[in-house]
Amino acid sequence: MKKFLLLVLSIVIIIFAFYYYSYYSSETKNDLQTENSQQAVSLKPKVIINDNEIFVDLAKTAEQLSKGLSGREKLNDDEGMLFLFGSKSYQTFWMKDMLIPIDIIWISDDMIVDISKNVPQPVPGTAQYQLPIYSPTKPINYVLEVNAGFSDKYGIKIGDTVDISNIK
Repeated sequence: MKKFLLLVLSIVIIIFAFYYYSYYSSETKNDLQTENSQQAVSLKPKVIINDNEIFVDLAKTAEQLSKGLSGREKLNDDEGMLFLFGSKSYQTFWMKDMLIPIDIIWISDDMIVDISKNVPQPVPGTAQYQLPIYSPTKPINYVLEVNAGFSDKYGIKIGDTVDISNIK
């Protein structure tokens, strides 16, 4: 009888130890994954407008400038894409293959000169020639794309200064 109780007690201890290990190792793994994704975001270049940090993907090459955020299903509130153009001009944008609505912030040097707010994603199946074209009212050399409503939510307006000093 003692051997039987010892065997049952041993099995219970082993099961408890296994459960404890698997529970806490998965929590540690989740904490590490969250920490790693936060570190990955903080390693991205950032743009600062009115004390708001926006971690950005950069679009510099012809392919990156053409694709932009097309195909992206989600954009975190503190993320965006910064388009870098060599010289100031009247750039045009469209929403081809976009899956999310955005605000387009048009920047000349370090100042916002125009904002296209709440630009909707196209209705699926819209022909390319039917897609609206968006352009600034003044020549620009940067464009920042962020989630739709971002500029209203954070009080971003024409004339605000944009800190891109860590990107140039």
